[in-house]
Amino acid sequence: MTLRSQHRFDQILTGFFMGIILPLIIFLITYLVKYSELEFMVYLQNIWQMKILLKILSLCVFPNLGIFLLFLRIKYERAARGVVMATFIYAFLVLIAKLI
Repeated sequence: MTLRSQHRFDQILTGFFMGIILPLIIFLITYLVKYSELEFMVYLQNIWQMKILLKILSLCVFPNLGIFLLFLRIKYERAARGVVMATFIYAFLVLIAKLI
């Protein structure tokens, strides 16, 4: 195995996309497991009206820690940086939404 193919996924964009997509997948899984009897848009409207959408999204970002630690363990430091970038973007968006 060549060095290039071994570290093909050690890129900032790989970690960034993983860090952006995983919380969305977790959010969808929580919807499907717990509230699948509601339509998705009705579910979003309900959690927005109850003012818990931002709290749920904040909790959905928590699994990024696992990806971050996995990337560090397999020595993919650039991908780990991408996960941190995505997590900070989520945090920034939640902060802005709370201020609005």
